[in-house]
Amino acid sequence: MDLMGFALLALSSLFAVVDPLGCIPFFSGQTAGMSYAQQRRILIKALLVSLFVLLTFTYVGSALLRTFGITIDAFRIAGGVIFFGIGLDMLQSRPRRWHTGLDQAARAAAAARSAAPAAVDEAAQMPTQDPDHDPSVTPLAIPMIAGPGSITTVMVLRADAPGLTGAIAVGVAVALILLLTGAILLAADTVLRRLGPTGMKIVEKLMGLLVTVIAVQLILNGVAPFVRGLVSGAAGAPAGH
Repeated sequence: MDLMGFALLALSSLFAVVDPLGCIPFFSGQTAGMSYAQQRRILIKALLVSLFVLLTFTYVGSALLRTFGITIDAFRIAGGVIFFGIGLDMLQSRPRRWHTGLDQAARAAAAARSAAPAAVDEAAQMPTQDPDHDPSVTPLAIPMIAGPGSITTVMVLRADAPGLTGAIAVGVAVALILLLTGAILLAADTVLRRLGPTGMKIVEKLMGLLVTVIAVQLILNGVAPFVRGLVSGAAGAPAGH
């Protein structure tokens, strides 16, 4: 694969795995009730943490895994298992392993769309965010943006990169996707107001399906080399007498 084709592959793969649109309900839920300046500050911090994590795993991830005797295929399987659990929770509307604030975001969006006193009273009764609540590192940066899927993706891309320029292209792709994610999430409240609670639930289900599919693919990619090794080993073994 030439450099241009590899760069396009890196961009498209990272966009699909990071999924900025799928992060909107989580970002808005975690920052509901905050001012635009607070949301912007939290988003910038989340993006910087994500950039550090993804670039670290891009360039030293494989060496780190080898230090602990972990293969990239084992990392794929572990990431797939984690993603599968998260995706099932989203599809079945179960409480997730971290608080997304989706219902709170829905109520906040409904109150913002309506000026009726009843809506204002209902919004006033909503639980308010803890003043010290800072979701920038967890769950926004880790695991929403720099999660198992994106970490695995950058490590696989780095392993397949065509030379030094390819390795640089992976880092540039990470930075570009994070900038795009930031631009999309800054407009999250506008998107949520247009979608409404029902639209948000639909997005949650679709993202749950997408996350589950990604999880299955990660597990298959991790198991495939092991299965191929067993088959080739069986085929190469001498027949018994």
